[in-house]
Amino acid sequence: MLDSRSLGSRLALVCAGSLLCAGFAWGATPAVAASRPVSVRGSSVSTGVTTSTTGSHWVGAESRVDLSELLQDHPPAEPAVPRKSGLDQNGSAQAASSTANGAYTALPPTRLLDTRTSGETLHPAGSLNLTVTGGSVPATATAVALNVTVTNTTAGSYLSVYPAGGTLPLLSNLNWGPGETVPNLVIVPVGSAGQVTFYNDLGRADLVVDLEGYFAPEPSGTTAGSYVPLTPSRITDTRAGSGEPNAGQTLGPGSTLNVQVTGAGGVPASGVTAALLNVTVTDTTSASYLTVYPQGETQPLASNLNWIGGDTVPNRVVVPVSSTGEISIYNDLGKTDVVVDVDGYFTDGTVTPTTASLFSPISPVRVLDTRQTGQTLGPGATLTEAMAGVDGIASNANAVVTNVTATDTTAPSYFTVYPGGTRPLASDLNWGPGQTVPNLTVATLSGTGAMDIFNDAGRSDLVIDAFGYFAPEAPTPVVVLTSSLPSATVGDSYSTTLTAYGGTPTYSWEVVSGSLPSGLSLSPSGVISGTPTTATTCSFTVEVADSTTPTAETATAPLLITVYVALPGTVSSQNWSGYALQSGSYSEVNGTFVVPSLYTGQEGTIMSEWVGIDGVANSDLIQAGIEEYPDPADDDYFYIQPWWEILPASQTNITTVTVNPGDDVTVAIDQLSGTLWGISLTDDTTGGTFSTEQTYTGPATSAEWIVEAPEVDGYIVVLADYTPTTFGSLGLSGPQNVLTEWVMVQDSVQVSTPSVLNSDGFSIAYGDLAPPPP
Repeated sequence: MLDSRSLGSRLALVCAGSLLCAGFAWGATPAVAASRPVSVRGSSVSTGVTTSTTGSHWVGAESRVDLSELLQDHPPAEPAVPRKSGLDQNGSAQAASSTANGAYTALPPTRLLDTRTSGETLHPAGSLNLTVTGGSVPATATAVALNVTVTNTTAGSYLSVYPAGGTLPLLSNLNWGPGETVPNLVIVPVGSAGQVTFYNDLGRADLVVDLEGYFAPEPSGTTAGSYVPLTPSRITDTRAGSGEPNAGQTLGPGSTLNVQVTGAGGVPASGVTAALLNVTVTDTTSASYLTVYPQGETQPLASNLNWIGGDTVPNRVVVPVSSTGEISIYNDLGKTDVVVDVDGYFTDGTVTPTTASLFSPISPVRVLDTRQTGQTLGPGATLTEAMAGVDGIASNANAVVTNVTATDTTAPSYFTVYPGGTRPLASDLNWGPGQTVPNLTVATLSGTGAMDIFNDAGRSDLVIDAFGYFAPEAPTPVVVLTSSLPSATVGDSYSTTLTAYGGTPTYSWEVVSGSLPSGLSLSPSGVISGTPTTATTCSFTVEVADSTTPTAETATAPLLITVYVALPGTVSSQNWSGYALQSGSYSEVNGTFVVPSLYTGQEGTIMSEWVGIDGVANSDLIQAGIEEYPDPADDDYFYIQPWWEILPASQTNITTVTVNPGDDVTVAIDQLSGTLWGISLTDDTTGGTFSTEQTYTGPATSAEWIVEAPEVDGYIVVLADYTPTTFGSLGLSGPQNVLTEWVMVQDSVQVSTPSVLNSDGFSIAYGDLAPPPP
């Protein structure tokens, strides 16, 4: 029979009362070099006026522009490239500190702006702000990837894209002559109010802006969206005799080519979510467009490359790969050969290579302009440019996002941008004589933080503008996440799994000090299992090792398991729920619990939480705790009363400590000497404390941590409906013999239920459902 406390007269009165990036275009990019680079031949060089037998050119698969409206009566002028004054070509004064590193999230292409329909055509020296956050782009985004196209252009000019609220940088993202329609991918930091700014230098131009994806701080617990840079490598060339995959598979009208990306060109066979590709069309026979998207997905209403017959056009594309690691490339009209180079890939979070990197945008800055430095590239010339540690780029950067522009060109040629060493079979820009051609380039850097730029033929000036960089992630150390283990019961089957984070999965586990309870063992996969044979508490240390090679990363953690001898099943009571230890001799008990709240409108109900000794089967007991009961005059208010008690005397209210709902309260009962015992109650949240020394002569054969419906005037009250609470930091002195779990049942309804007990204690909730343990 359980003993219940006798409440004071006041209580007696109360009781009476979420990738589809289909063709993420990374700007107009490479031609290719197999045994033959794809250069623009003199007989088919675009002169800057877009002409076609069909009279149309694609801005997007869903939006066609009538080229007859774009033709001019005068020869096209060379597109402008902004110059800095004097010889200060490196622009270090314009560099800004980088924002937080970001992982990439690809999105289905979404049109954000079309000034042809919005009436916001850019005029000379005109600028326009565009909000890019909101909807699919979170406010935490540090940078966005935009496919920007200019059309209806009336003069040679350039476009600068930069974070709103910043200073107009002396650099360009797009360059064009009058009448040209020109696209490029732009990666730009997000400015004030979640906006970016577009500036047009000369003439008038319409803008078409499509959102492709964004960079944001990497979510905790994952490395998905990290970028792994590679030395450019060819993975497809449909030209006959190329010797590359898919050789001879020229794309006809309405045809689709599937390309294997994973397992090719340095891309691993697994752990890949998207690839950064340089896609080039050549030997084109008519105006058309190309769409790149994950194999097996529905072809999106978007385009990655647009051209007229005879053009050689490259563009950088970020595209998710299918479950088999493939992409699809669709050609709309005519015939075209396709060349695909891979520059890097984004991880899916299952594996984190040592070079996996996050993106940091910087305020756009000009790094190099050979028109001012006198470093014009001649035929077959290579220029090495230091990038890491320059102009706000981190010293440990392993790739940079740049706009590379060729201007003052004298012959058909191409640039190859690569991290030094053997020059790869790839190209990043292609041009004809007299053309100015920009292209967004994600350049992998050498071990010394530099990139090489090779010019094939003729002479060309080179302009490099930087927008951000990738740097390796700070290695996430392996850590043991498991901090407590469920208790066990003699003779009952037991199983629990240890967890870890960081490092390189998979993990291997072992016990390195101490020992598990008899009958239990730890598997290398981290499962503690078996059937314990003896009541005990065992402390031990586990070590986890990850799969990093050649030397594994390790971490350790101290743990303990308590094995109890339990009564069969769970014991029910009209007034108790929680845990008690019996059949022992206890000289100390303590515990910390969270003071719950009572729900309103419960007149006549009461609850109490307490820690004590001898409450199970003795007429004497020593205990202390907190009581909660509603105000009969105000359904929205309830009293909270700290107290201590030694039966057979009534409880003594503690008036020197004020307690509020949600406070952590610690109760300790301990034998000081002989029959002298100490009782203390502390509000750990506010610092209020109470203690007293009293004489107690009970047998001390049980210890309890209990939620109770007290007895008032000879009957047990209705338990108040309370918010879930926890009992933690449980401690006692004495043998841990028989453990009893108590649930409270009133009028045949289970009204209070504890969770499983572990080394962190237990949770307890109103109703018949056990809450999760702490």
